[in-house]
Amino acid sequence: MASSGRYIMGQVMKRGIGRDNTLKVRCLQMKLDTYLNKYFNERKHIWAKEYEVKCNVGDIVLLQEMSELKIPRITHDIKEVVFPLGMVVDPITGRRCRGTEYIDESNRKLEAEKIATEKSL
Repeated sequence: MASSGRYIMGQVMKRGIGRDNTLKVRCLQMKLDTYLNKYFNERKHIWAKEYEVKCNVGDIVLLQEMSELKIPRITHDIKEVVFPLGMVVDPITGRRCRGTEYIDESNRKLEAEKIATEKSL
């Protein structure tokens, strides 16, 4: 699927049962349907190993293929967490967003304070 040195992005689906440092990552690859002359998403599930990078289920991560396979099923290393779950950032503006709308950070802090005062009452 990927040659050595190439990077792939994917979403963490689950952790390995026997080994806590292994993760199942879903990657999307575009495949051409020659009859319709249209590209469609094809899901691939890859097992990856995390060393110093700690990630959670749902995070978007960057993977790199291992140079040598120690375990046949685990083929990639996790290089970094690109987007943690719940912290969606627009790559162009650098602002946090929810769906198609930007989150106003000043209003967000005011709402958090208001909720905290309501809970204390």
